[in-house]
Parts: sequence; structure tokens; C-alpha cells
Amino acid sequence: MTSGAMDDYPVTFDVAYPESPNRWLILIRWLLAIPHYIVLSLLSILAGVVWVISFFTILFARTYPDSLYSFMVGVHRWNANLGAYILFHDRYPPFSMGESDYEGVTFAVERPDFNRWLVLIKWLLMIPHAIVLYFLSIIAMVAAIALVLAVLFTGRYPRGLFDFLVGVGRWNARVNAYATFLVDRYPPFSLR
Repeated sequence: MTSGAMDDYPVTFDVAYPESPNRWLILIRWLLAIPHYIVLSLLSILAGVVWVISFFTILFARTYPDSLYSFMVGVHRWNANLGAYILFHDRYPPFSMGESDYEGVTFAVERPDFNRWLVLIKWLLMIPHAIVLYFLSIIAMVAAIALVLAVLFTGRYPRGLFDFLVGVGRWNARVNAYATFLVDRYPPFSLR
């Protein structure tokens, strides 16, 4: 797939490159993120209920109620903001689902016309992505450790590691949006 074809994919996720990170903050951001983890854990339970409701509303009514759709996009956005904070940004993320609430992170989903029958087989279509993302996640964990060490010793993010980790996050965001019925278009096998 060419990059032009991916530019119009209905899920957008990007993180601005941080020019001058705090060398030591990168060691404790995961700890500072605990309140977000608690809230997101509770929201994830609710998102599971919304996912079940959306399955049936798409299957029988070919619609995803606006408020439920916005909620699910918001949960995905909050999760993306938190991941960007832990790995890349020094500024603490807001407790918010709103678009553009966290400067430096872009997460948006373009609402599709829903195919009612696709909800029945999306789980099967996701298997290749799940396999690839499993191995990419292992590589990303090693890359994240290298990234932390690089920031500690050089005070900068190595551009290659940054781009790789953002790419894995982008791929994961697309697959998760597909799995939770936010988009119907099959996600590309790409970090871009």
C-alpha cells in the first residue's frame, strides 16, 4: 500500500517529536500515570458494555449511536494520549476524551457507513494483525528500553526509535478501532 492510500485511512494517530525532553522524568512517567490507569480501567469496563451494545445496534439497525460512538473514540484517544505521555511527552495529559486536548498528540476517527454483516467476521479478519502486532509489541518493548536509555544519556529521542514506536502505536490504534467497530475499512499492515 502506498503512503497516499494510508493518508486517507479513517483513523489518524500521530505524536509530535519532542525536541528537548526532561532526562529524568522519563523514568517516573509510568508511575505518575497511575491515576490515568485507574480511570482508564474503569472506562474500559464500560467500553466493553458499549462494544456489546454497538455489535447489536450495527447488526440489527446498521447504526452506532452517536453518544456511544463518541465515548468509544474518546476512550481510544485517552489511551493514545497516555501512551504518548509515558514514552514521549513531559507535559501531563488531561483527564479528558476531547480531541485536541493534549497538545502534540493527534487521534481522530472518521465515522463510516456501517456494514452490518462485517461485525460478524471482524474477529476472524483481525487474526493476521494480532499475530504481527504480538511480535511487534515484543520488539517495541525492547525499543522502549533503548529509547529510555538514549534519553537518559543523550537528552534526545533517537528519531528511528521514536518513529518505530509511534508507528507501532499507530498500527495498534487502527486495529483497535477496527475491532471495536469504529471503522469498517480493513487496517493496513503498516507503521506509517
